[in-house]
Amino acid sequence: MFRALVKTGIACAYTWSGAGRHSARASAMPFIAGYHRVVPNFVESARRTIPSMLISAATFEKHLDWLARRFDILSLDEIGRRLENGTRFNRPVAAITFDDGYADVYHNAFPILKRKGIPSATFVVTKLIGTSQPQIYDRLYMCLVRNRTVRDPFAAMTSMLTRLPQSDIEKQVEAFEADGLYDPAAIREMAPLSWEMIAEMQNNGVEIGSHTRSHVLLTSEDIESAKHELLESKKALEERLKRPIRHFAYPDGRWNRAVLEAVQAAGYRYGYTICPLRDSKLPLLTIPRKMFWERACADALGRFSGAVMNCHVHGVFDRQGICDHDHRPVRGLAAA
Repeated sequence: MFRALVKTGIACAYTWSGAGRHSARASAMPFIAGYHRVVPNFVESARRTIPSMLISAATFEKHLDWLARRFDILSLDEIGRRLENGTRFNRPVAAITFDDGYADVYHNAFPILKRKGIPSATFVVTKLIGTSQPQIYDRLYMCLVRNRTVRDPFAAMTSMLTRLPQSDIEKQVEAFEADGLYDPAAIREMAPLSWEMIAEMQNNGVEIGSHTRSHVLLTSEDIESAKHELLESKKALEERLKRPIRHFAYPDGRWNRAVLEAVQAAGYRYGYTICPLRDSKLPLLTIPRKMFWERACADALGRFSGAVMNCHVHGVFDRQGICDHDHRPVRGLAAA
């Protein structure tokens, strides 16, 4: 509670002072907001799945309204063209993105965006499109929550995802599931988009991008596996959607030099991370985003706070020059 009070106090002081209102950051680079799942009821869904992946439709709409009053919300294609041409943004510009390709984005976010006429982008995991299979990390988290010997399911999940290649994680998850550590209701809730949903979204202002074939953390894989993930996802999307796929989002924002070069070689023009760190040689493949969830912009009383969101937009809470992810090469894996 004390931390929430301090955060709220800082946000209010920063906003009331007018700091950042005309900041260089607002005009030099677009602000790109990222989300994962949009659900009808945050509290209900958070009982079964990863809370930090969720935002309620009501809170999501508040985020959109706050951004729309302060930014021109553009498509990623338009933002990419301006960045590529070196065009300076005369007005603050923003974009809305979603990672992973959950069906609840179609059901709960897409109608709001369509009603408001706001463009957006969805980065999809192609192997799962049209199936009922949840993401690998959702399956892992669900099993760890139901395993009473695990004290901190989220920490255990994060540790496994960052240390092990996906093939090893898949074996562990299958072993957990064989022991009955799964929740059928949660599985249904975490269903991915279908091709029909994606086509409808694409025809109504939603840019479709790649998020790899199977949501591997590219820095945890050998480079040949990483290349396969990048190429196969792009190929599947282009064959099905009949248009070039230019945009790519790194799973969990993880990249290093070998991964960046593989993304470039695969033919992607723009890459999106989840940290402020950029590569000076490939800046268009390391475009930063800010990821949000239900309580990211809440005040000390748990209500949506424009002041807190203002601080997130201007990086007030960021640790300058510091990223929680290690972008150095990993011996024997992506840097091999």
